[in-house]
Formats: sequence, structure tokens, C-alpha cells
Amino acid sequence: MSSLSSKEHNIYLGFLTSKKKSDPPQGLQKRVNDEVMQFTRYLQDVAKICADDYNFISQGAMQYSEDCLRACLEHVRTLPQLYQIHEMTSLTGGTFNPELALTFEKQLLTLGSVNITDHQIVSADAQLASDYQSVSSENPPAKKAKDMHATISDDGNAEKLCARYEPHVCLSRDALVRLLDNHGPDFVEQWELPVCVKLNHGKGSNQKKTVFIDSPLLKTEMTVRERSHIFHEESLKLSFRKNGIKKMFHLLTELPTNECQHSQEKPRRNCGPLKDGIDFEVDITELETFGESTSAKPMQEKQDHSVKSKQLTSPPLSRTTGDVSGRPVSEFSTAQEGSYSTSTSSEDLATTVTQPTVDDAAEPKTERAGRECVQETEDDSDDEKLVIDDCASAASRRQPKSPAGDGPPVTQPGPGTPDSPPPPRGAAPGRRQSRTPKVPGDQLSEILRMQTAMLKSSSDTAKPSPASPARRAEPVVHSHPTSLVKPCVSSYLERNQNEEENSSAVSHESSLVNPNTTEHKRILSQDLQETAEDEQDYEAPVEGNLLYKLYSLQNMLLMVRSSISLTHSRRVGSSQNQFVPVHVLPKLEYQLSYGVECLTNGEVCQLWTETLLHSSTLPYIAHINAHTSKVALLRKLPDDWKQSISSGFKLSKSLNILHHLLKKLTGLDEGRYLMVHKAREPFVTLLRAADGKASRGLYSLQQVHPSTPQPPASGLLPWVPVSPAVVLSFHQKHGRVPCTFPPRQSPKTGKDGSSNAASGPKSDLNTQGKKKKKKKQKNRAAKRQKYINKLVQKSV
Repeated sequence: MSSLSSKEHNIYLGFLTSKKKSDPPQGLQKRVNDEVMQFTRYLQDVAKICADDYNFISQGAMQYSEDCLRACLEHVRTLPQLYQIHEMTSLTGGTFNPELALTFEKQLLTLGSVNITDHQIVSADAQLASDYQSVSSENPPAKKAKDMHATISDDGNAEKLCARYEPHVCLSRDALVRLLDNHGPDFVEQWELPVCVKLNHGKGSNQKKTVFIDSPLLKTEMTVRERSHIFHEESLKLSFRKNGIKKMFHLLTELPTNECQHSQEKPRRNCGPLKDGIDFEVDITELETFGESTSAKPMQEKQDHSVKSKQLTSPPLSRTTGDVSGRPVSEFSTAQEGSYSTSTSSEDLATTVTQPTVDDAAEPKTERAGRECVQETEDDSDDEKLVIDDCASAASRRQPKSPAGDGPPVTQPGPGTPDSPPPPRGAAPGRRQSRTPKVPGDQLSEILRMQTAMLKSSSDTAKPSPASPARRAEPVVHSHPTSLVKPCVSSYLERNQNEEENSSAVSHESSLVNPNTTEHKRILSQDLQETAEDEQDYEAPVEGNLLYKLYSLQNMLLMVRSSISLTHSRRVGSSQNQFVPVHVLPKLEYQLSYGVECLTNGEVCQLWTETLLHSSTLPYIAHINAHTSKVALLRKLPDDWKQSISSGFKLSKSLNILHHLLKKLTGLDEGRYLMVHKAREPFVTLLRAADGKASRGLYSLQQVHPSTPQPPASGLLPWVPVSPAVVLSFHQKHGRVPCTFPPRQSPKTGKDGSSNAASGPKSDLNTQGKKKKKKKQKNRAAKRQKYINKLVQKSV
């Protein structure tokens, strides 16, 4: 039985089912977590005893999946059969960038139509078709196999678009999912991806290559669950409610900018990669803020007066410090990527800095002031070795006569380099990384100067400073091996950036893509951004639809071909209802008597990919009973599902693996290749198609795929833990928290409200003893009365 009382179960269920997000009491949460762990171990033991439950598959599902896999095998026969090793590379190679993002560039082309569905996509407790005839008549196995392996390397529409836009990589949606769905340290999935490198015969003589990546080939091993999934995926489509057809160009596949910001993850610290391949997670939770007693308001009034008098833009340091110290920790943990430090290198400090925008009339003064400041750097006294201020105010003190305004991110020249041209007017305000001392002095004096500078930052904004902008990018030299200043303070001062401003576009050379910024420097040229494609020039699919979109992954341009199965209306912002993509993920359930199973890494990856490709997508999960083919629950994921998901899938790691692999592919010569990953290996092999007969050392597809996939040789049970966060109807009916033992019954209460403490088996025994005693007393009284009656009769 559960260690929690029935009342505690009901209290916790209230928190789970409440629409208002709130946390239960800490003590109750800890007790529930402990019991969830115990119950999970119990379910794992039950699964080992009932292992045959995972081998169940209906006859119709078995036949349909077998026919589909045979058709997939025929597709493998159409590819080059022999390959030789070209190169091997690690899955986790390259420089890890925690801020890497797949950014939407442009929607190129939409072809075909899509089915409209109700908001209740599937009726409650819908019984799916479980026989072969019903499903195969709607979508034959051969047709499904053809759709699964539709090559993009032979797509005429894709070739036309590549000739015009010249993307580095062109791949299908399934290929993108396969490249993202790699999770360390085990990397258990086996896969093969056909690759074709072609030259674009479009513009001029400078021909560029495009790498085409087709959908993954048939797996060599497949569990019964995966076979059953192939069948139920088609069976579920038959139960969708359809209310007509809509042309694809009517769909809103990308949310407006303001909506995207609301749907983004919670703000996180902005940290960039260094040249050595290690990312440095800046932790400023213990940041010491000197002079907190100083009122921010008076400081703001002085600052406003300084701005009006000198026409400078310099936010007070107290405000900046408060904003930075209040940021939450980054969602994606990078603890497995290597060791960390809180210091930064000189190369990172000199990567991206910003200048204040200057007026055309003041440009000569600005350039002259910059050159003078560079010379003055060498003559700084000890008192000027440490400068603590906000990024813009330092530049303002160096240029007191220049008008207000900040410029876009530009690379700041160092000493001895030519002066950079002034940035254009009207650019968005930017931030400059604060510098560290060139040669720090006495440690105690260093701390005192830090405190004094922070207290007097607002009053000193109008005074000129001998420090130069170029000096901020100089290397950091520490004269003391152990500093009395906390590393988190030094790291903050070196990398002072305000994420909450409307910062300017991130420099392309900095190799950072921050999803929280409002602007993004597009790789695509302005002419191509304004180009519109005519659907009449392209071949539309016979049925269904196709979407071709451009995305940027750091400095690479990707074109992805995808399709949408369903759509329904949704209110987007303050505008009218718009038709948006709907994605329903079928999920087979084997433990519905206890709850629904957690999402696997592969399932989370599919949901992530759909929202990456189409930001307006509404994700649903259809929980299907694997034994009865009945829909137990159709669940719409909340807007914040990415933050609340409990899975080992980390998008930042998957995107870095994707970037590393694509970078390798873009360096290949023209030809046909095969990218192969064997199960539980941390590297992939690039094979090139070989001409000639088979010989020793060649990779033969015919030998690797002699027949349809067999069950895994490992014999491991495909058990998945039950989710403790999804409440089913029987949980509420019986007052039981998901993934816990049955609750103990509460003590019975009397009419006066007092609890009957004597209830239970022991009290029952006491009651029975009292009844027997009373019965004996009655029998004795009856005998005594009978004896007395006899004596009276004799005397008479």
C-alpha cells in the first residue's frame, strides 16, 4: 500500500489537474518522488514477469508490417550495392556551441492540399481498425513504403530550387529527424542515410555543391513494438475526423515574431563557445553586488540628467546588475561536454564588440578620439588598471562630444590595426563586452576599486576616461595565481551582456545564434528574400502536399522538404483564426492499467522537429492500447511542454551533432555516398559508392539487408517507465496519484466528526468477543430462571 494517505493523494492530484501552475508542499513532493521511484522499480519487475505482453501483435498488423518492410527492401535494391570506406568521424566532434539554433529563413514553395479536422481530432475511446483489409485498402503497404523512402535527390522541384538559392544541404524531414535523434553516451540506434553530392548548374561559372540527404534506409533489426507502430500509424489516420480540404498556401506555418518570443524557452544565460571546443557556463548566482544600499532611483535621475546634458546613452550599472543576476539557469545542461572554467580567452573577448553610432558631422572626431585612446592605453597609471562600468557608459566617457546612439555589432580593431569605418546610422542599440584589467594590482585594492567604481558609476558617466575601446579587447593577464575576487564576478565583468534589451543582430562571424534576440542576420541575400516562386513552374504531388523551406544552422543554409497531414483553425495573437499545422504522434501503450508511458527520446525528437520546421504546429499525442487497438487518450501538449518534458533529449546536443555531420558532408566531392552508424558506436562511417565487382573490405548493402528486419539479438525488454505527470480517469476515480501504490484508507469518522481510532481488524475482534460474552450471560440467566421454575413447581 501507499505511504501516503487518501487525503494526501487527493491533494497532490489537485495540483496535477489544476490549470493554475503551482508547486505542492515540499515535504509532500519529496514523499511522492520517493514512492514514484519505488513504484517504477516494481513495474520493471512486473514487466520482466509479463515479458510476453511486449511480443503481442495482431494478425492484421503483422501482415501489413511485413508487406511494407518487403517493399522497403525493394527500395534498397535500387541503390548502389557496393561502397568503400571514405572517412570516419566522431558523433560528438567539433566545437560545442550551446547557443546553436535552427533558424527559419524563408518559405520557398507550398504544393498540394491538406485535410481539415475538428478540434476533437478523434472521438473519445475510438476503436481503431485492427484487420489487414481495412487498412491496406485505404493505404496499401507498397504505397506507404514508397512514401517512407521518397528520395529528395531525384526531386525535380528540389533541384530547381537549389539552382536558384544554392543551399549547402538539401534533405527530407525524415533525414533531419534521423540526424537529430542521436543521444549519447550509448548511441543505441543503427541507421544508414544515402547521400548524393551534386553541382548546381545555375549561376555563372562559379558552381557550388549541394548535399542531398535522402530518408533513412530500412533498419536491420526491429522490435515487435516498432512493427505494430507501422500498422497503427495508418489505422489511426482512418479515424481522423475530416471536414474538407484546404490549399497549402492558406496555412500559417510560422508564427509572427512576437508569438515566437512567447513560445520560446525561458530566458537563459548567454554564453559563447571558445576556440578550444569547451563551452563555459557562467554562473553568477553568488555574484557579489557592492553598494546595494544605493538607491537606483536617485541614480536613474542623475543618469537622465547626464544624458540630457551630454547627449549620451548610458544605463545605470545598478539596473544592469539587477537584470543579469536575476536570470534563470540555462535549460540545457552541458555538464557532459567537458570541464568548465569561468575565465574567457582574449580571442573570445575580441570576437564581437559594439560601437556607439556617431553622426556624420562627428565622424572625424570619433575616429581621432579612438586613435588617441589607443595611444593612451600604454600610459595608464595603476589607478586606471581596473575600470568597472556598463558597456555603453565607458564609450560615452571616451567620446563626450559625440551624439547619442549605438551601432550594430562590428569587429573592433586592436592596436596597430586600421581604424574601422563608422557604423551606419539608425541601427538597433547594441552592447559592448566589459573589459578586465590589463595588469591587476594589489588584490585588496582591486576589490576596493571595484566597489568604488560601482558606487560612482552614475556620477562619472559624463567624465571622459583615458581608457580606449580597443583596450577592451586586449588579452587578460593575471599576475596572481589565486585571485581574491570570485571567478563568477570576473566572468560577469568580462562577459557583461544584457539579454533583455532589444539587442542588435548577432554577428555572423561570431557563430552564435540566440533565439531570444528579436533580430537575426539572414544568410540569404535581400534579392532572394524578396523572390517569389510560381507554383505553375513546379510539379505538384498527386495527393497530399509538399513544403520547401530554407533554414540556417550557424553559417550553413539548409533546405528541408516536409509535409503536413492535418490542419485546423487557431487564434494567433490578436488576428483572426488561422489554419495551422496539426501533428498527431501515435504512441502504443502497454501499461494502461497503471498509466501512460513516458515519451522516449525518439518521440520527443519527432515533436521537437515538427515545431522547429513549423513554429505554429499544434502537437498532439494519441495514446493507443497496444492489445485492443483502442485510443485511450488524445492529449494536446501545452505551450510549455518543452520546459516540462522529462526526457534525455537535449536539443543543443542534437543540433551540435547535426552541425558537425553536415559540415563533414559539405566537404565531400561530387558523387554518391552512404553514411552509416552502427548501434552503440560513438562514430559514423562515410562510404563512397564503388565501381566494379565485390572484393574484400567493401560494404555490401545486399549482405547487410538479406531479408526483412529481425528481432534484436540482445533480447532486451523494450520497457518504458510510466509517466507520473499524466492523470487518467481511473486515477481520479480512485483518488490515486499516477505511478504510486494504492492509497491507504482514511480512518472512519463518526456522526460527531470524531475519528474511530479503534477501527480495523483488532477492533473487529474486540467486538466479536463482547458479543460472545453477552450471549453467555444470557444463557446463564436462562438456565438460572429455568432452575428456579423447577423448584417452585416441586414445592407446589
